[in-house]
Amino acid sequence: MTDHKQILLYPKQREFIDATSRLRGFCAGIGAGKSHIGAYDLFIRAKANRLYLIIAPTFSMLRDATFRSFREVGDQLGLLDAVHRTEFSARIHTKDGGLAEVLFRSGDDPDHLRGPNISGIWMDEASLLVEDAYLIAIGRLREAGEMGWITATFTPKGRAHWTYKVFGTQRTDTTLVHATTNDNPFLHRDFYAETRS
Repeated sequence: MTDHKQILLYPKQREFIDATSRLRGFCAGIGAGKSHIGAYDLFIRAKANRLYLIIAPTFSMLRDATFRSFREVGDQLGLLDAVHRTEFSARIHTKDGGLAEVLFRSGDDPDHLRGPNISGIWMDEASLLVEDAYLIAIGRLREAGEMGWITATFTPKGRAHWTYKVFGTQRTDTTLVHATTNDNPFLHRDFYAETRS
């Protein structure tokens, strides 16, 4: 049995995790812990014998940022079982005592997201993805005959952007949580002032 550990969250992150909507967005500034909370969310929501998908805008962002956050959170929680670099996938322990598989994909060619039936999707830096990536991804949420969920972490891009239309217009079964860089108490005390200047 895996010894599950805890991760500290600040109030806006806790508000996001506690939301029960099927579509949830965490819109925040630089250093506000977007990737951290996206990874954490996937680990605590994953169910045994299910397939999950993580999408980032480019392969380099996926490899250099999103995957690193996923691995760091998985190690902290003690839920990361195995990583397969050639297939760019991982196996994780689930809270219900089983194992789940996670696929990592770039969203720069949305057609490459077609195919598998998925139980949940985390879209990291979603505001840098084209809307087609979201539209194709949402069509994958049908594993085991259930409606799956989407978590999107992103920085704001304005009301004309698809992320606002999906997460910011109070649609049914949708939650949007806003956070600022300054909301994150885990940053160095000078980080906010430095980045703002």
